[in-house]
Amino acid sequence: MRHPLQSEPPQVGPTVRLHGSSAPSVPEPVDTATLELLSIWQQEDATTDPAQLRAAEEGLAVFMKAVNDARTASGEPPVYP
Repeated sequence: MRHPLQSEPPQVGPTVRLHGSSAPSVPEPVDTATLELLSIWQQEDATTDPAQLRAAEEGLAVFMKAVNDARTASGEPPVYP
């Protein structure tokens, strides 16, 4: 049985294993560029303006209703409560 060296970090997070392979799982690489871009967008869109927040909430409500209506029309259950 192999014991990890003190300097080896523990493997945490999602892993990928080839179908039918008995090889040990390999951690998936983290897409830091995408995470950084999402963080920048989140900072750019951040607001405490009540009018902007209200407009965003109304837009979200319209979107959720449209999705639920489309699903109901096709015989599927709504996604949003």
